[in-house]
Amino acid sequence: MNQITLLVELQNLDTRSDENATLRAALETKLADASAVHSVRAALDSSEKNSAELKAKLRTLELETSGLADKLKQVNERLYSGRITNAKELAGLNQDEKMLQRRKGELEDQELALMEQIESADNVAKEKRAAYENIEAETNRRNEKERAELRELDASDIELARKRATIRAQLPTESLRVYDDLRRTKKGRAVAAIKASSCAACGYAVPSGLISRARVGTELVFCTNCERILAL
Repeated sequence: MNQITLLVELQNLDTRSDENATLRAALETKLADASAVHSVRAALDSSEKNSAELKAKLRTLELETSGLADKLKQVNERLYSGRITNAKELAGLNQDEKMLQRRKGELEDQELALMEQIESADNVAKEKRAAYENIEAETNRRNEKERAELRELDASDIELARKRATIRAQLPTESLRVYDDLRRTKKGRAVAAIKASSCAACGYAVPSGLISRARVGTELVFCTNCERILAL
């Protein structure tokens, strides 16, 4: 196998290795991107926090209502015990009872309104949790698929590295130096095929003399325009 044929094979292997690297970077980016999960989780946390705050307000109202009920009970016991005979004191107790009843009614109305808000908030939180669990499960499934693809890439890269090492061992040191330099300066493509008497990389016409030399394959022949190694 002449060195041009070996370089073509090496270029093919390196191209596949480059493609693997690009695919690996894309997969790793996807695995690292948890923005969708974080967004849904933030919405869930916000809804649960809202529900918890409403329930805390309800507990505060219930305590206040309970305290008012105790005071109202005490006022009623005094008012209807028959022990109070002073008209002014009775009038004061009547006024206290009305005030406490009014305040108790206000608190109970607030409690009912809060209960409705809590029911609505709990429903929202339930929906947000279901959405979070769904996207988390879907993300885990997708991540496992992407991790499996990464494992396949690992195996592919090992095999490519083995084949590349075998081919590089058969090539002259100077040819490898030229090839590697071109790989660095020509965006990874050091070897270009001659198609229809033109360089497949840049489209420039290849003189017939260079085509003949490239066909022999015993020396490196370069495109006079893009300077890549030409191969038939």
